Amino acid sequence: MVGLRNLGRNSKIKGKPMGHRFAAGSTVFSTPLGPCGIAWTGRGIDRLQLPVSDRDTTAEMLRRHLPDRPRVHHPPESIGQVIRRLQQHLRGKPDRLRDVRLDLSAVTPFARTVYQKLRRTEPGTTVTYAELARRGGRSDAARAVGRVMAANPVPLLVPCHRVITADGRLGGFTAQGGAKLKARILFAEGVILNPEHAAGIEALSRGDRVMKRIIQRIGPYMATSDPPADPYTSLVIAILHQQLSLQAGATIARRLRALTPGPGVPTPVEVQGLTDAQLRGVGLSRQKMGYVRDLAMHARAGTLRLGRLRHRDDEAVIETLTGIRGIGRWSAQMFLMFRLGRLDVWPVDDLGLRKAIAYAYRLDPVPTAREMEPLGDRWRPYRSMAAWYLWQYLDAGGVR
Repeated sequence: MVGLRNLGRNSKIKGKPMGHRFAAGSTVFSTPLGPCGIAWTGRGIDRLQLPVSDRDTTAEMLRRHLPDRPRVHHPPESIGQVIRRLQQHLRGKPDRLRDVRLDLSAVTPFARTVYQKLRRTEPGTTVTYAELARRGGRSDAARAVGRVMAANPVPLLVPCHRVITADGRLGGFTAQGGAKLKARILFAEGVILNPEHAAGIEALSRGDRVMKRIIQRIGPYMATSDPPADPYTSLVIAILHQQLSLQAGATIARRLRALTPGPGVPTPVEVQGLTDAQLRGVGLSRQKMGYVRDLAMHARAGTLRLGRLRHRDDEAVIETLTGIRGIGRWSAQMFLMFRLGRLDVWPVDDLGLRKAIAYAYRLDPVPTAREMEPLGDRWRPYRSMAAWYLWQYLDAGGVR
């Protein structure tokens, strides 16, 4: 029989049971992306839990899937080897991981075939759902492959994060963290799907050690959602974030979404039906309530045709949007960055950005708006990206 020690990098024996030298168990371990969980049997690893909020939550997620699996605080050395390889992988030192022994006895034969084919994809590469279906012998089963990916019990070891849509988009990811986590794992493997973002990250990192460290810690540029939010939602979000940190603005946005049954922020018609007490309850000031209501009124009346803005240059977009009550130059710039994906916007009036650049580059005092303009010249034509990374840096408490 092959012992569990053969689970690691040097194992040459495949497909055989791992024996009973080690009992089945599970454990939680730290990674650069957060706490992960791993579970194993005598045949191999049968569960990998991607990062969630904290170690206890990660352990609870493992228990939900494997309620009778004991938690082990000191896993066998062979499991420790795999854990160290996973940690290095997520630290940006890609590992094929394809020799790690898995126990896939609980999945269907089709799923097992797909997983085996997927494990052959190299770190730093991607494959589409359709191509993976073809490799699995069922070229018409792209949707079935999607379902198999969603049920993958051992992500990373079966690298479902490398499966993307036919048009080169991230596609779905059922792990907590969704598309952002998927993009972060791909980033650790050196994959950035958007070529403009890849060029921007390379340019920002070149000759700027501080920015390079920030990018390495934060990961891929994720200012725009995938798919992008609709223009109305983007403007509502911009209003909510005025004079607030990213985290505080996101909290109010989440509470606002919860007021109505839809997945997004309340529609213009729904805003009309909300009371001031409801809006105050989610954290909106009286001034911001007025701004949201005025925007909703313009959207209902059709006096603001947001769909046409993508074809205009930055200053024309700003001029149009600042005609709406509560939409100043800053909010219009946020719309350019977070909805239209413009990469060279530099919001010098943003206090958070000014604090972030002072903290990151050890400037004292905090630069004024006028002083910010020349400071941003070093990052042209990717000043939006630089600003986003600096905001993330500040919200994360700094990166040294």
